[in-house]
Parts: sequence; C-alpha cells; structure tokens
Amino acid sequence: METSDTASLQYVPKARGLNRRLALLTAIALALVGVSIVVQEIQATSTAWIVGQSHWSRGQQRAVAALERYVDDGREVDLAEARSALAIPLGDMHARLALEQDPPDTAAARTGFLQGGNDRGDINRLILSYRHGRDLPVFRASSRVWQQSDAGLLELQAMADDLEQAMAMTGVLDEADRRGYRLRLQALDSELQANAAAFSAALLDMAGLVRLLTLAASVLSVLAITLVAILLARRVRIVHFEQESRFRAAFHQAHVGMLKLDPHGQVLEANQALADILHMPHSALLASNLAQLLVEGEMVLNQDGSIDWPRQLRPSELRFRRSDGGLIWGRWSGTIVPHGRRGHSVFAIVEDVSQTHALAREVAHQASHDPLTGLANRHEIEQRLERALSQLRGEGGLHALCHFNLDHFKLVNDSAGHAAGDEILRVFAGHLKAAVRESDWVGRLGADEFALFLAGTTQDEARRVAQRVMDTLGQISLALSPEVPTVSCSVGVLEFSADAPDVNWVLSAADSACYAAKQGGRNRVHCFNENRMAVAERRQDAARLRRVSLAIAEDRLVLFAQRIEHPRMPGYLHYEVLVRLRDTDGTVHGPAEFIAAVERYGMGMALDRSVLSLLFRHLQQCPAHVKQLGLCNVNVSAQSITEPAFLAFVSDLLERNRSMAGRLCLEITETAVIHNLPQARRFIDAVKARGCRIALDDFGSGLSSFGYLRELSADLLKIDGAFVRDMETNPVSRATVRAIAALGRELDLQVVAEWVETEAAARALADMGVQGLQGHAIAWPQPLEELMDAGPGPERQAPPTGVEPRWRG
Repeated sequence: METSDTASLQYVPKARGLNRRLALLTAIALALVGVSIVVQEIQATSTAWIVGQSHWSRGQQRAVAALERYVDDGREVDLAEARSALAIPLGDMHARLALEQDPPDTAAARTGFLQGGNDRGDINRLILSYRHGRDLPVFRASSRVWQQSDAGLLELQAMADDLEQAMAMTGVLDEADRRGYRLRLQALDSELQANAAAFSAALLDMAGLVRLLTLAASVLSVLAITLVAILLARRVRIVHFEQESRFRAAFHQAHVGMLKLDPHGQVLEANQALADILHMPHSALLASNLAQLLVEGEMVLNQDGSIDWPRQLRPSELRFRRSDGGLIWGRWSGTIVPHGRRGHSVFAIVEDVSQTHALAREVAHQASHDPLTGLANRHEIEQRLERALSQLRGEGGLHALCHFNLDHFKLVNDSAGHAAGDEILRVFAGHLKAAVRESDWVGRLGADEFALFLAGTTQDEARRVAQRVMDTLGQISLALSPEVPTVSCSVGVLEFSADAPDVNWVLSAADSACYAAKQGGRNRVHCFNENRMAVAERRQDAARLRRVSLAIAEDRLVLFAQRIEHPRMPGYLHYEVLVRLRDTDGTVHGPAEFIAAVERYGMGMALDRSVLSLLFRHLQQCPAHVKQLGLCNVNVSAQSITEPAFLAFVSDLLERNRSMAGRLCLEITETAVIHNLPQARRFIDAVKARGCRIALDDFGSGLSSFGYLRELSADLLKIDGAFVRDMETNPVSRATVRAIAALGRELDLQVVAEWVETEAAARALADMGVQGLQGHAIAWPQPLEELMDAGPGPERQAPPTGVEPRWRG
C-alpha cells in the first residue's frame, strides 16, 4: 500500500510536467495562428495601400490629360472628366486630413476613401492602419510623401477653376495662354508623378519589411513548436511506460475482477480478484472464454454468431457461472481497446453484486408481503388481480376470489392477548396456503381479512373450497390453547371474468359478499350474484367517471342556466346553474348521462368544486351582470356537505368574493339533509354566516319534510317537481303544493316550483302564491354566457324544434 501511495505521489509532478508541456505547445500553436492572422491582415492592408495609390496616380494622370484637352479644344466634357478624375486623389487627401484631426473624423475619412475608389472591404484597414501606424518608422516616409502631394493637387484643382473662368469670359484661349497652361500642367504632372513614385517606393519598402518580419516570425514559431513537440514526445513515452506499469500493478492488485479478452471472447489476461469471485483457479480462468463464464442468455451475438461487442459492453448486471455450479450477479462494464492494424482487444471489469441482489429481493419481498404472515399484502394482491384481469381479457375464462373475515377476532385479542391473536393469524395463513393449488395464491388484505385467489375456478367450486376451510378452522384454536375461543370465519365468494370493470370492483364485490355472510349470521359462505347487466352498468359507470375526470382536468365543463320567473317581480333576474359536459369531439352531454355515476362513486365533491370555480370565474369577468343579478342557484351534492374540505373551499370562495356571496343560493336536496342532519346544519350555518343563501331542493318528497324546517335555517323552498307535474290531475299533489306555498308565506321563505311545463300550471301556481316558477313553460336551459349577454329581460322561450317540453335539469 505504501509503495502504491509513493508511486502515486511521484506520478503527480510528472503528470503536471506533461500537462505544462501540452499547455505550452497549445499556446505556441495558438500564438502561431494569431501571428498568421495578423500577418495576413498586414499583407491585406499593404495591398490595399498599393491599390489605393494606383487609383490615386491614375486619377491624377487622367485629370492632367483631360485639362490639356480642355486647354486645346475648350470642350466642357473634358473639363467634367478632369474634375471627376481629380476627385479620386482629392478624396484620399480629405480622408487623410480627417484622420489627422483631433479627434479623428472616421465618418469623413470613410467618405473620402470611398470617393478615392477604394474597395469597401479595405476602408477599415486603411483607417486603422493610418490612425495607428502613420508615426511608425515603416510608415512615416510614405505618409510624408503623401502630405507633400497636397499642394500640387490643390493647384491642379485651382487651375481647373481658372480655365473654366477664362473660357467663360473669352470663349477661346489664344496660343500664348494655351502654351502657358500646358507648361504649368506638365510641371504639376511631373511633380505629382514624382511624389507618386516616391510614395509607391515607400509602400514597397514597407511591404518588403513586413515579409521579412513575417518570415522571421514563422521560422521562430516552427522552431519553437518542433522543440516543444520533441520534448513532449519524449515525456509522453516516459509517462506511457509509467502508466503501463501502474496499470498492471492496479490490474493485479484490484479488489474487483478485471479481464482482457480477444475479439472472439477468449480470456487473455485476468486478475486474481476475478478468479476469487468465480471460485476458479487462476490458470483455469486464463484457459476460459466469455461464453463459458456467462450464464446462457447473457451473451449478445450478431447474426453471424460473433459477439456484438458494442452492445455486450454496455454497463449492466450479468449472471456469471461459478466453478461449483452456483451463479453470481456481476456488475459488468468494459471498453474496446484498438491496436491499429493488429485489431483490438476488450478490457472489462466485473464487480460482485450478488449481496445487493439478495438484499433487493428481500426488500421487494417485504414491500409486497405481510411481515406477520408472509402472505402477499394488499398492494401485491391488487397487482396480481390486475394481471389476472389482463389475462382474462386476452384469453377468456373464469377466476374466483374468496374474501375471508375472522368472526369476533377482537374477542380473541381481548381474552387471550395479542400474541395469541398474531399466532392465530399466522396459523390461519398457513391453513389457507395448504388448501390451494400451485396456480392459486393467498394474501392478507389487512387486520383479520384474507384473500384467496382460485385460478380457473367457478363459483360452485370456490364455494366448496371455502366450505372445507371453514369446516377445519375450529381445529386451529384447539391446537393453540384451550383458553383461546373457537375461531370461525365469514366468506364472500366472487366469480369474475373479463366483464369485471377493474380491480377495485373485484375487491369491492368480494367484500360485499363477505359482508352479506356476516349479516346472515357469520360462520357461513355467501356468493356474489350480480347479473351481467349490472356488471355492464358498472363498466359504463367507470367509463362515465373517466370522461368526467378528463373533462374537469381539461376544462371541458360547460355551464348552462335556466331562468326562474317571479310573476310579481318582472325585472328580477333569478336562474339556476346547470352543468353540461363537452366531449372531445364537441358533443355536449346533459347531466342525465353522468350525474348518477358521479354521485354513486363519490365524485360529487370534485364536480361541485369545479362548477363553483367555473361559475365565479364567469361572474368575475362580467361585473355588470352581477349588478343586475338577483339570485343564482347552484346544486350541491350530499357528499359535498359532509366534507369539511368542501366547506373550507366554499368558505374561502365566499370570503374572496363577498360582493357575490349574497347573490349565491346553494341548493341541497331534502334527502341529503335527512341522512346527514348534523353535517348539513353545520354546513348551512357556516355558508349563511358569509352571506350565502340556502334552498331545500325537492321539498316535500320526504315523510318528514315539514319537521326538518325546525332544524334548518333555509331561505328558499323548491317544491318537488313531481307534485307540480301532477297537480292538475292529482288532488293530493295540488294540496301538497298549496300547503308548501302557505308554509313559505307563514315562515317568510321564498317558494319556487320546478317542472312548470304548461301555462295553466304557471297561472295556478301564481294564484297559490308561489313566488318563483321554473320549467320549460317559463324558459329552456341555455348557455350561461348567452344569458349573461341577454340581460335581465323576462322573455319566454319557445322549446327547440322537435323537443318535447319536459323538465330535465
């Protein structure tokens, strides 16, 4: 260990030295690239100056030649050509003067250089090089020559102006004047050409110097890179040798298995750790190949039978054979090591993870099994039933599930102690396991409840199995202790097929059959006998619930509203909010298609919360409508009024929207009140304290309707529509309606009659003193948004074409 540590410490500075040389080589390479870029830019700048000088010289020569022609002929076109040609060197001059200002005027310089005929791509080079390089020795001579040419250019420009004035005054120059102008032009041309030649020579000297500097920099860079490369190659050879030595030491001293294979899977090298993992002599390991080491099915082969190394070497956990016939789990990873023309080898690492797998199996078993009895727990029972249902839906057939519940088990715990109770549960679990075949299984649902699954078994066969278990159950308590009470059990038997809606239904049906056995006197077997129509209805209910859940999640609930007319208050805006469901294809479904399933399976609170949230969202977006609104009724399910969470939700909603609380009336059915009177009273008192009103819906349908008014502080009574519908033909219904109307007047409660389907019924109800009328004779349900846009007018609506005017919420 100390030797290894010392080697590691010695290796660190060597590795750092190698890194420094690599960094130096990289820096020199980058510097060479930078120098190359700078050199290319300097060369491009030199070329730009040379090209610009060429434009300058040609422009000056053309200007002189055009002025000479103008002196001889007096043609305006020659004067115009002279001025155009002269603009080129003058543009360069103006650009230079703009750059010599303090501060430099780069915009004017750019304009001047463009006027001088220079390429747009070279303008920035000309500006930067002159601004920052005109005082350098290599550029100073060129700059001075260029400045000396300014006087000649300005004189040439002045001569053009003089000639133009002379021609305008005399029309034609005499011979003496022409000779004088020619001599002046020739002198200026000679002077300017001499300057141009000197400027060009200075530029060529500068270009030559740049080439020499570039050559020198390139040579030095190449020499530096060559030297560093030689040193680096030497260091790499040393480090490679040291690494190879260290690798071999680590290979043989490692605590994990390592091996080197040829392309065919033959072991070339392996360390002692791998031999120990496989319980194999090292010499035997070196004589093996990978196919002999791995369990069948772990090799990944190509179509030609060769090893598919890219896939075989993916990190994974594989099963290896031990020399004693056992197997181990090994965490396997590897890489392909290329050897150039000699092909490649494979290096792999194997770590023994058998204990990890054993621990994982133990954890998985504990997560899926009851610790007391060792049976499958409820979660595992549900998983197995799910697989059984999938098998039935794919292959058909029948299975049976027996739900066992020990009778009076609490008496065992109380009389003999919990230790005796636990022992009975363990013995009973073993008793159940002994009664089933290999294809069957037993699980503990919880407490003193057990599940027995019988594969491919009919109801009659399952009943016989359950009866045999019951017949021998009494022997358990006798075998434990005379003090332990005799144990019996109640059993519910369910036969199910692919028609079963889901696992929850299977467990619920078996539980209900067991409950029936207990209700029948305990210590007996009861079979679940729901017919196929009922099963189909449950499946449809499950589909409806999924549709409602998706509609809530995807915001596809639609609110409709039906006006409630107040004959004595024509302008009073009162309506009831009704819920619809828009399907994914745009079809709108009425509540008759889903409300029953929602209430039957406990989704009422979720739907009520969504409806109230959507309603308040609409009202918040239309404050003008809220000002006109008298009262808005919303139905609340029996489940919702018993849930503290729903009361907290409604209370929070009303607190945050106090201006709308007094315009909201929650309708609670009389049936919900009768079955949950304490919770209903608590709910009503809480929402009324926040300004909300309460209506008792379907009032009169219960036998104790009038008596419950003493217990509840309602604001509005809605007469059961069945009485309103039949009151024209049934005296009892008519008398009931009249009594409820009189009761409302006496208690100062508003009374609303629903299911008002005819004008005659509406008139009769108004004569009885019923304040509110609701039904198709008054108004048909319409989208809430349309009603909010329409305003408070009490217009009567005709029924839609082809629709029989019957009230449906």
